[in-house]
Amino acid sequence: MILWSHTRRRSASLADATTHVFARMIACVGLFISPCLTNAADAETRPQRIVSMNLCTDELLMRIVDPSRIASITYLSQQTINAPLGLGGITSRLKVNHGLAEEVLLQEPDLILAGRYSATTAVSLLRRLGYKIITFDPELTLDDMRANIRKLGEAVGESARAEQVIADFDARLAQLQAQLPSDEKPVFADIGVNNYIAGENTLYTHIVNAAGYRTLGQALGFDGFRYVSLEQILSVEPALMSAATPWTNPPSMSTLALGHPALRNRMKAIPQVAIPERYTTCGAPSALGAVEILVKARMAAEAKQ
Repeated sequence: MILWSHTRRRSASLADATTHVFARMIACVGLFISPCLTNAADAETRPQRIVSMNLCTDELLMRIVDPSRIASITYLSQQTINAPLGLGGITSRLKVNHGLAEEVLLQEPDLILAGRYSATTAVSLLRRLGYKIITFDPELTLDDMRANIRKLGEAVGESARAEQVIADFDARLAQLQAQLPSDEKPVFADIGVNNYIAGENTLYTHIVNAAGYRTLGQALGFDGFRYVSLEQILSVEPALMSAATPWTNPPSMSTLALGHPALRNRMKAIPQVAIPERYTTCGAPSALGAVEILVKARMAAEAKQ
């Protein structure tokens, strides 16, 4: 009887010890498991099937989010004329949409990114169907661009990555601006079809100013975009010009104005550049492509003096 009691006490002590050891082991393992579970939970709360229905949100999304989380972007981003700077390897692998609600429904998104003025009918329908949609206003300044990057980063659960995109943009912009020879801003006359010119308070002008130039519209003293007469264009002597446009095929009356003899004679005596529209259509890091072209032109002009 005494032996039996002693054995029971030893068994109980051993069981208690074993339980204690396992409890400690589980607690220690938990130190390693908990962060993993937390990260997994965070990943699950972030959208995993994101659809962009706007050209400008396409670029921001691709720069911030892993491609595996993108259900589709617009077909525009796969066109050469619109391709974002340095993202060709990503855009070519992604599915596309054409701004149609039927397409987006089949892609089963958990988040939709849209522009204020693009695909509005489809966006309205998708919103009524209960899909989560975040709308972005067009960028009119580089600060607007930074704000939209932060807004998108927060929406997709990648605020840190969004801040890195902004930091990379600002660092490269500072490198380019450091090459500018002076604070003086000569006039850059970029003449679009129908003599369409950018003035103050436009994204295009902010990009040109960041590269050390003023636009012809600023020299003429107007805001926004405006169709300008040939006489007004010739009234200003610019340091740099561009009349390059991809919209020449098929030919039209709007592009014929760019071939006027008076304008062509002016352009013979002034340095010219061509800035792809994909660098200035959106407030996005691709704008650095335009800044780089203009900074190089400015340095070349200074070198000749």
